Amino acid sequence: IENTGKGGMEVDIEGVAFSPQDQAYYVVGSHGLGKKKADFQPDRHAVYQVPVDPATGLVQKDKIKRGSLLPWLEKTPLLEPHVKQPLQQNGLNIEGLTAADGKLFFGLRAPNKNGRGFVIELSPKDLFHGKPEKLKVHEISIPKGRGIREIAAVKGGFIVLSGNASAEASKKIPQTMAEGPDIRFDVYFWNGSGSKALKLGSLPNNGGKGEGLLVLGGAPNHVDMLG
Repeated sequence: IENTGKGGMEVDIEGVAFSPQDQAYYVVGSHGLGKKKADFQPDRHAVYQVPVDPATGLVQKDKIKRGSLLPWLEKTPLLEPHVKQPLQQNGLNIEGLTAADGKLFFGLRAPNKNGRGFVIELSPKDLFHGKPEKLKVHEISIPKGRGIREIAAVKGGFIVLSGNASAEASKKIPQTMAEGPDIRFDVYFWNGSGSKALKLGSLPNNGGKGEGLLVLGGAPNHVDMLG
């Protein structure tokens, strides 16, 4: 899935998830404009299905499929105004991906609309073989200006990592909606239905950025994760 051609553009991989039902990995690009120049790059608007051999775990290279959420996004009134807009100005951008119960769940860094973040739910069958009809979009209550930077399926729901929705200003895009530096990352639990999200805490402010969550294991009363 790497573009190595002369002048090729990056896929901008933002999420990887494994689906036991499909015995396949799913890889998603940001589906957003370039952060510095706000340029449209087709390779960013891709989702890949990467099957593996159940017996060996080896990737079946001849069965890799490529799709895109863009046709669906452009037909979803709630999200369409933010498609192909700069991330500094609440432009649509995907940063999280997880799989649960045979479905894919995409966490959107942006937009945030009046204290609502968004998760897109779509089955792999529809994504790679269906027609771009209405997406199932979940609205999650997180503070205004905050976006979903990662989402991970756990027992009973999802762990959601939030950070700034908008990107920092650049020379090309000098105006940003970000209210401050991208240094605070909060963790929520969302049960997968409704909009209520329970804040669990914040990551230590150590100068790094929260980019991913990996579920290591768990027990009835806790989940071990690597962030």
